Amino acid sequence: MNDKIEYKIILLGDSSVGKTSFFKKVTSGVFYETNISSIGMDKSSINFDIDINENNKITNKSFKITLVDTAGQERFKSLTKSFYKGADCILLIYDITNKDSFNKISYWISTINDAIGFYRENSKYIIVVLGQKVDLVEIDYNKRAVEKEEAESMCNDNDLIWGGECSAKTFTSEELKDLLKIYVQKIYEKVGRKISIQNVKNLNQYNNKSNDKKGDLIYNDPYKSYSKRKKKCCS
Repeated sequence: MNDKIEYKIILLGDSSVGKTSFFKKVTSGVFYETNISSIGMDKSSINFDIDINENNKITNKSFKITLVDTAGQERFKSLTKSFYKGADCILLIYDITNKDSFNKISYWISTINDAIGFYRENSKYIIVVLGQKVDLVEIDYNKRAVEKEEAESMCNDNDLIWGGECSAKTFTSEELKDLLKIYVQKIYEKVGRKISIQNVKNLNQYNNKSNDKKGDLIYNDPYKSYSKRKKKCCS
């Protein structure tokens, strides 16, 4: 059985840093020079296979990644706790030509902490920091406001994952997906497997159980063979 491992990645950051451009280029392969922000939430799923090194053994695993774009909500500070629910990765995006968007990373981390708990070593999610609009500094280096070294140092100091730099304009869709694959490997190392029960009907421990509902999640340690249901708190 080769079930898809499902992860949810939320794109977060200031307005106009290139979140929607990144989202649309990855999911549709098209770059839009001008994006009109809407109020709501935009999401789309992509699938790919990745070779994972487990205990010095390479295994190929299938992933279903749901990308979620804030679609302008961040301008109105309207992101709620439910927005972050089920997130396995927060992709914090900043504009490398806009120092303020980089400085605001600390603000976004505080909103994440308030919504889904303080980010720490045993958290069941990761935070990746990604610089956008590298195409602008390739034309004129003087436009760079945030050096790579500064961003990497900030990530190291705050236990965040440095995701590199990209351009939704000049990078191909496949190149951006290659970045996502790196992040997905990081999620797998931290979170392990997370698949919906409807995709594991053949597992003996879930057969003939009337209380198994669609959408319930199972987490599996990537380096152990057992599976464990994610327990719900009291209602």
